Amino acid sequence: MIKVGPSTHSGSSMVFPDMTALLDVIFILLVFLLLTANVAPRALEVSLPEEGSESSKLLDVEDPITITLFDDGDHWALDKEEYRNWITFETALADKVATIKKSGNEPQVVLAGDKDVSLEQLLKLFSWLQRHDLKATQVLMHADATAVTE
Repeated sequence: MIKVGPSTHSGSSMVFPDMTALLDVIFILLVFLLLTANVAPRALEVSLPEEGSESSKLLDVEDPITITLFDDGDHWALDKEEYRNWITFETALADKVATIKKSGNEPQVVLAGDKDVSLEQLLKLFSWLQRHDLKATQVLMHADATAVTE
């Protein structure tokens, strides 16, 4: 406890409670509650077709934009032309989409990728497609991406 100098009223010193321990406990509880609070995760909504449904079959698309994802990091292909970083690939993809939209058509995108493509790379592409309002996307599934680019 903390004692204060002699009191003028009664001759005894006044005693105040020591708040240090209480403040430590409150601080620990506050940190615990902040760390365990439920935070809404950011999610990218993806609707997958039912197995065997008509929408799970390849649609006949005239002149689609074919995007290939490779498993060796920041490596992409756009209509068989390879790009080694995201910025140049994104620029080329934006130009291709703009050209198709100027002709009055809706861009159709076909995605193909290696089975070991990183989730980060795939989500980066899905996010870009969503930001540019490209909804008609088909996903091809191959054991390796070289079968799509040949």
